[in-house]
Order: sequence, then structure tokens, then C-alpha cells
Amino acid sequence: MRRPLALLLSLFALAAVARTTPLDLVIKEGVETRIACDHNGGYSKYADVYHYRVVLPKGYHADANKTWPAIFVASPGGKASMGHMADWIKKRGYIALLLDESKNGPWDPSVGNFLAANQDAEQRFRLTPGRKICTGFSGGARASSIFVSIGDNFGGVILQGAGTGALDNGFRGLTGVQIPVVVTMGKKDTNRGEIKTLRETQGDRLEVFEFEGGHQWAPKEVIEKALDFVDAKLPK
Repeated sequence: MRRPLALLLSLFALAAVARTTPLDLVIKEGVETRIACDHNGGYSKYADVYHYRVVLPKGYHADANKTWPAIFVASPGGKASMGHMADWIKKRGYIALLLDESKNGPWDPSVGNFLAANQDAEQRFRLTPGRKICTGFSGGARASSIFVSIGDNFGGVILQGAGTGALDNGFRGLTGVQIPVVVTMGKKDTNRGEIKTLRETQGDRLEVFEFEGGHQWAPKEVIEKALDFVDAKLPK
């Protein structure tokens, strides 16, 4: 006997809920906690369960009314980490949101991962509107350019080692956004030529931090300067 479609959809929804992290879970401060979340924001092609890891700043639970800035991180190999940004993030009291499925390859898993994580974080944590940053290296930088274009309340983006990305439908990152754009780029990086295109499209919004090196995540002293630059531009 064939089950009615409505029943099958209900069972699927219940299964997805069972696989996601409850919104009332108490998250410890200062340690990575993996969150499972699903995308249900109207784009059926991205419907799935995704994951990100969160690190809450110390003091988050002390004041139930205080809101906090946040930084999303994407890596070309997936399972992003804070890397050289860890000390800065902790010192400045940012919520770190590290994407798991977002990586080089087909766009759908990366976009779905971001949409699900962004939606979940807005519901789960006290984020300050306009004080969200996104960053990533190489393919993660290209993904970040897309994320700030389709996400809400972003105040800046740091592209490490690459320029913008373009989805399969031709939509290019940084389209329609008016936020500070920072590029960190090694002087021997083969993507260095993309800075010229960014200058042409982003104008005065673009700030470039170059360093001695090749195609790599920005060194600690460079990424901290880039983060300081964007942080100073965010609404207070």
C-alpha cells in the first residue's frame, strides 16, 4: 500500500528535525561545538542537513540581553577553522561560525551549508545586526563573496587569496552589496591579477593587504590588520 505524499513529507520533516541540534541546547563558551541544522528557507534545491562549528566568546551567557558580532569562515577543503584568526576572534569577542560542508567543488553544498548555518545562527544566538563578517581562503574566499551577497546583516568581507566567485546561473559574488571589501594576497600568488578587477568593480570599498608569500591563508599579522580594518567599519 502506497503512503500518501503528505505523510511521506511529514516523516521526512520529522527525520530532519531528529538529526538537527535542538535550539535550546546550552552551548559552552570558548570551545568548538558542532551544530547540525537544516535549510528550510524556500530554496528546495538546498534542502538537507548541514553542519557548522561554533565558538562562543567568554561572557556570552552572562548577559541575556547583549548581542555579539560574528564571523563566518569558509575553507576550500571544508571543515573551516579559525586558524591565524583565533586570537583576534577571542580577544574581540566575536562568535566564530566555521562551515563544514562548504568547500571547493559543486556550489550547491556550499551555498546550502551557508544558508542553513546563517539561518540557524540568527535563531540560536544573539547576533548584532550589521556586525557579521565573512572570510575564507581561495575557493572559500570566492564562496564568501557569494555568501555576503545572499545573506542578511553582513557588514564586511575578507577575501583571502582570491577574488569573487560566480554561481552556475551566472550570479557573481558581491553583486548588489555596499559593504567594505578586503583582499589579502601574497605577492607571488597566481591570483594576484584579480585585484585589478576588484578595484574596478568595488572602487573605494576595496582595501588590499599584500604580504610576502604565495597562495595561502594570510599570516597572523596581516589577517589581524584586515580584521581590524573591517571591524572599524562596522556599525557600533
